[in-house]
Amino acid sequence: MVKRDYITIGTIGCGEIACEFKSFFKMIKNAKFVAAADKILKRARRISGKDHSYTDLNEMLEKEEFDVLYIATPHHLHKKHIRLAFEHDKHVFCEKPVGISVQDAREIYNLTQEYPHLKLGFNYQYRYDQNCYELVSGIKKGILGDVYYANCNIFFSRDNEYYENNSWRGTKKYAGGGTLLTQASHILDILIWAFGEPKTVIGKVNTVKFTKINVEDLGFGIIEFENGVVAQVNSSMIVQPPFETTRALSELLVFGQYGRATCRAAVPSSLQWFGIDEYSCEDRLNYSQYIAGSLEAYADWILHNKPYLNTIEESSKVLYLISALYKSSETGKKELVEKFP
Repeated sequence: MVKRDYITIGTIGCGEIACEFKSFFKMIKNAKFVAAADKILKRARRISGKDHSYTDLNEMLEKEEFDVLYIATPHHLHKKHIRLAFEHDKHVFCEKPVGISVQDAREIYNLTQEYPHLKLGFNYQYRYDQNCYELVSGIKKGILGDVYYANCNIFFSRDNEYYENNSWRGTKKYAGGGTLLTQASHILDILIWAFGEPKTVIGKVNTVKFTKINVEDLGFGIIEFENGVVAQVNSSMIVQPPFETTRALSELLVFGQYGRATCRAAVPSSLQWFGIDEYSCEDRLNYSQYIAGSLEAYADWILHNKPYLNTIEESSKVLYLISALYKSSETGKKELVEKFP
């Protein structure tokens, strides 16, 4: 356990996501970015300045002292970089998804068993949004009564530059998937948190606009959970004009015996209950903003052994679910969702 009131972080991959964390730096009370590596040196310097920036991860791991490696690299590199971090006795905070396949998730889980003193968390940040937290709390406490079904809508507006500037995003080999894995996985993670283990799926994916990529820009799914709840997912990168100023809208609608709820996961997020009294859970997350909150909570896990919601066990369930949706789209049949690990 770290013997101070903050963790120190070295970053690998200094693109948009890492810079987003940097912009929230003042909100993060218990973590400090001290070093960074990226194949483009000037991007690393935006995170950690001239003296602690590298183009080689191994060099940074050898020369710099820090507690946690923050991984914000293309999806296919997650497993490799997690292994490197563990071999250098570093905890890991990794961007989602866990990897590009169920096999990746299994191998990464096995790594955690080899290094039980090191903590591995994934940035499924909506679990640290107060409205998403209250939605799941209310569902689990039964304020909607029996839940009949849920709808997930993920509407993104991408342009060609999204793929041209980062070609790996449009390549199955490197990204693992398209809109379901890259965008919808956040909301699907909340679904699993609320309803438990998914049992079967029917999936359909297609590429209808960005014809030069080989991942989907449109994805649908019907998910049956072991508790009988059925959910539908509709995920798209091709919405025009955009729904929001952020060019994205993710929402979860839950329909139950006594009423319904609508949760929008955005900045800011929102939650509305219909047909029932307004519900507010007793637990408050006490994080200033969910993007920063996910990292703050991870730091609390290291510093104070406070349980963290986005473990390898929890985060892998999303990858297993989406892998089943992809398989169903290929076979045209209902498919079982494999069990972790």
